[in-house]
Amino acid sequence: MKILIIGCGKLGASLAIELYKKGHTISIVDKDPASFYRLGGDFNGNTYVGNGYDQNVLEEAEIDYADALVCVTGSDDINAVAAKIGKDKYFVKYVIARIYNPRKAKIFEALGIKTISTTGFSINRAIELLSFNMIDSLSLLGSDGSNEIVRIVATPNVDGMTVKEINESGSFKLFSIVRNSNSFIAKDDDEIQINDILYFVIKTDDKRKLKILLGI
Repeated sequence: MKILIIGCGKLGASLAIELYKKGHTISIVDKDPASFYRLGGDFNGNTYVGNGYDQNVLEEAEIDYADALVCVTGSDDINAVAAKIGKDKYFVKYVIARIYNPRKAKIFEALGIKTISTTGFSINRAIELLSFNMIDSLSLLGSDGSNEIVRIVATPNVDGMTVKEINESGSFKLFSIVRNSNSFIAKDDDEIQINDILYFVIKTDDKRKLKILLGI
């Protein structure tokens, strides 16, 4: 994916590095050019100096072509403005914003903007939210790699289905769910909600069955 990150503080830089390592095309914006030193010598993405809510800067950073926008400056207000511009004006498909005030989370979510907190799990949470519409392989199991652990964000196709119904659908097992940053072991009678992050163990050859079930 082509991902635009607003804010090159500790979180923004770490996220840019991790996503770049995963093969994504990364552009990052910050008003302080010195902040880009956090990216290190191995980062080969694009950097832009300027305010993340300045539309000229956003267009220079090719927001028109971005698949995802991640706003992680040190200001909730700046993150909100930049995220809303990306969502409403440039129609970026996936928009994520960091928030310091948890009371604002519902406001962001109502605008179609996913949120991450300021905890140490922010990087993993952002990467999880960027895994929409694809199966993210986490680990191959065994020397032959015939089984693996994958994660996927729940689609409307499985909204309201129980864990039991999903597990009966193919050669895979849903074993854990992350909902609103809280994880729990999946039980048969648990109902799936849209945007749950689902963790499966699956036969590698049966990924197509899971994709059909999830509608991706």
